[in-house]
Amino acid sequence: MSNQASLDAPPEWMDDVPPLATLTDRFGNSFYFGNAGDFWFHPFRIGADNDFRTHVQDIRSMNIRDDDIMICSYPKTGLHWNMEIVKMLMDGSANMDNEVEARRCFLDSTRISSVSDRASPRLLLTHVPFRWLPKQALEKKIKIIFLNRNPKDTLVSLYHHMHSHKVPLNYPGTFEQFFHLFLEVGYIYGDLFDYLMEWQNGMEDNPDVPFYTCVFEEMKLNPEEAVKKLNQFLGTGCSEELCEQIADACNFTKMKQQKESTAPPIVNALFKGNKIAFYRKGEVGDWKNWFTVAMNEQFDQEYNKRMSNYKTVYKYTL
Repeated sequence: MSNQASLDAPPEWMDDVPPLATLTDRFGNSFYFGNAGDFWFHPFRIGADNDFRTHVQDIRSMNIRDDDIMICSYPKTGLHWNMEIVKMLMDGSANMDNEVEARRCFLDSTRISSVSDRASPRLLLTHVPFRWLPKQALEKKIKIIFLNRNPKDTLVSLYHHMHSHKVPLNYPGTFEQFFHLFLEVGYIYGDLFDYLMEWQNGMEDNPDVPFYTCVFEEMKLNPEEAVKKLNQFLGTGCSEELCEQIADACNFTKMKQQKESTAPPIVNALFKGNKIAFYRKGEVGDWKNWFTVAMNEQFDQEYNKRMSNYKTVYKYTL
């Protein structure tokens, strides 16, 4: 469908979004997405004359430089948090506003033709499934960070993130309705269980590519150690003292305050109440406030049935 002026998002934002598709779940909730072919893409501003199938093909075939660094994740598993940490490590400072920002690029919401304009070393971010990673990222064996978070908290965080948006970015239903949609059909970027298995298999099938998995719960438990491990993996050469300063600068409360106070008006305008909602709680175990006993049992049953070959053991509480 073509984008409509009646949508809640600001016209100056919608004018740069390709035509969107709609889906109505079994509860009668309609939501919008970009048709990327084999998965649903978030309705990003990639150019009104573009289309989402072409965009993922462009990501797949883009030119990669030897010194590029990639952070890859399913939505709401800590991408913004890790992005700030890696930017500071690359910059060699604990300042959130640093020159690496100009080299950062979220591939999913950027015309790929413009990515070549960024100076090196670039920090490339994406949520795409493993099969849509840039081919050259594997061929050139660049450093790739994969983010992982327990799927119950991921589900809860994704619901609140989407529910807080205006149309066409939002999911209008209740959490229970989203829960069933999530388990029965999936959501943007595909079914989470399939996504995780594909990433596990992809990393195992490419043992010569330097992958590093950052686990959300481990980072919450010991952020200083997590930053030091990232520093070692990236070879950024930051001192232990600086790593500790970076961990402190990127604690959730400070980062939330800084990002909310500096968000541009057009980003704020995408959210209900005209206030950015990228950062909600950043907690481990918040799922217990949202899952009923029956929902938890259903989730565990589905997870155990479909993820028996999955090797990551999650912490659901700390």
